[in-house]
Amino acid sequence: MKTIIPAWINQARQTWHDDLLAGIVVGIVVIPQSLGYALLAGLPPVYGLYAAIIPVLLYAYIGASHTQAVGPVAITSIMTAQALLPFAHSQSLQYIGLAACLAFLVALVLLGAAWLKLGWIMQFISRGVMAGFITGAALLIMAGQAKYLLGVSVQGDTVWQLVAGFWQQHQVINPQALSLGLIAVALLALNRRYSQRGLTTLGLSFYLANLIAKLMPIIVIACASFWVWQQQPDVAIVGNIPQGFPNFTLPMLPMPEQWRSLFASAILIALIAFISSASVAKSVALQRHEPFDANKELLGLGVANIGAAFFQGLPITGGFSRTAVNLEAGAKTPLAGVFSAFVMALVLVLLSAWFYYLPLAVLGAGVIVAVSQLIDIRTFKIAWLHDKTEAYAYLATLVGVLLAGLQLGLLFGLFVSLAALIWRSHQPHVAVVGQVGQTEHFRNVQRHQVTTWPNLLLLRIDENLFFGNSESIANRVWLEVNKQAHLTDVVLIFSAVNHIDLSSQLMLENLQHQLAERQIRIHFAEIKGFVMDTLVNTPLLKHWRGQIFDTTEQAANVLKPPMPEPEYNL
Repeated sequence: MKTIIPAWINQARQTWHDDLLAGIVVGIVVIPQSLGYALLAGLPPVYGLYAAIIPVLLYAYIGASHTQAVGPVAITSIMTAQALLPFAHSQSLQYIGLAACLAFLVALVLLGAAWLKLGWIMQFISRGVMAGFITGAALLIMAGQAKYLLGVSVQGDTVWQLVAGFWQQHQVINPQALSLGLIAVALLALNRRYSQRGLTTLGLSFYLANLIAKLMPIIVIACASFWVWQQQPDVAIVGNIPQGFPNFTLPMLPMPEQWRSLFASAILIALIAFISSASVAKSVALQRHEPFDANKELLGLGVANIGAAFFQGLPITGGFSRTAVNLEAGAKTPLAGVFSAFVMALVLVLLSAWFYYLPLAVLGAGVIVAVSQLIDIRTFKIAWLHDKTEAYAYLATLVGVLLAGLQLGLLFGLFVSLAALIWRSHQPHVAVVGQVGQTEHFRNVQRHQVTTWPNLLLLRIDENLFFGNSESIANRVWLEVNKQAHLTDVVLIFSAVNHIDLSSQLMLENLQHQLAERQIRIHFAEIKGFVMDTLVNTPLLKHWRGQIFDTTEQAANVLKPPMPEPEYNL
């Protein structure tokens, strides 16, 4: 039974009332988001509700985070649309089938990564690339949702395509939809910024004011739907939402020519889904002093997307806004997610008709306001002041997303980030060190007052040695060697070196021969035990003519010139 019943059940027995309230709040709050994100993905709105039931239950059972809320989110929704629109018309049966197929492929990628224990891969997406991608995606989403506010039909994967589409249709803009959408944007933006503060000023408790502010999108939707029902304006509405639970359906198989493109999209969606979800989950875990297993998160997301694939959903992941609402509402365990799924199910069974008159302009306004919070300028400002490379990666990814679309933009950002990593590795930190007084400590000559000797060069290598930096290290050794006319010995200090690859071994062997021609010996100091274990049977050590010292102090004592003998006057 221990393997079947999740570990959090025992805790949930004490905190179920907190989880119940949080589940109800989250379930209500994310209804308009789920509808909007399904529309963003090119699916009928109801499919956003479908994706917030079975996948949520599965993640609650097996996911790594106790309080993360999963479901359809803006980033994966727009990536879904960009992946599927080349193959089918949005909201068509073929499109719906391909969306489930894409969720299944995403699940396979995530489960494969979990099996291979690739949770560490999240470390290789730099903050600059991630922030640039999310910012670019948010701007694309906002531009794409503008079509609902304008009452026009525009498709496009890039900002240029969207702008061109709006210009071509500027004469058929629907003024009623525009007015309704702008009012909704203004109300939702003001609510997000001022509502909570204003309500507390009026005397409401912080908790109640926060709850009302979170529920304001539902109030705006209800008022807009009531107005449309009464006035019957010429604006697009959600229309009929099928009543009942999603059916168990096998994902459709794509055509042979679709496989490659869809699988490539699935890899990128899975990557973004995992990175964003793991980032949120890990942050929450640190705040709550809970363990976090990245590989378990991969497994949880993979299983959740299996549920989305077989129950008429779309790719899902952990959401920033969903999780924030869940935490603020007082969630303690995954039981809150179970309750939120029940709320969604209740809406589908009993209340789906209430959304018939929901204007798409208001739904688009909700998405615009929600994703506007994802625009991250702060990271760029910090990077520009402290790490220009990250700032350039941010800009490259942002511009790539806006001009070339999400997938190419992300790949371009990853390329820039990888290039930056290679460049940094190509220029390893190498320090000339000297002795601090008569102590055992040796420090950088450029930072400390130290003692050096004309016949002895002490070089500390502060990076692993591999094919990408071996030549740079050799060049640095020669640079320092040529500065000392009376040099007889060079000591390479490997206190920070954890690996020496074959290329570096050959470089060191060649360096030894070249220095020997100038009557200069080369030695090692402070080689770590596991590095020595790796090198012990290699040609490098078999042909090594220099000495290997345990400490830099030992090397200096042996190789530095002897003290002059004191003179005695007899």
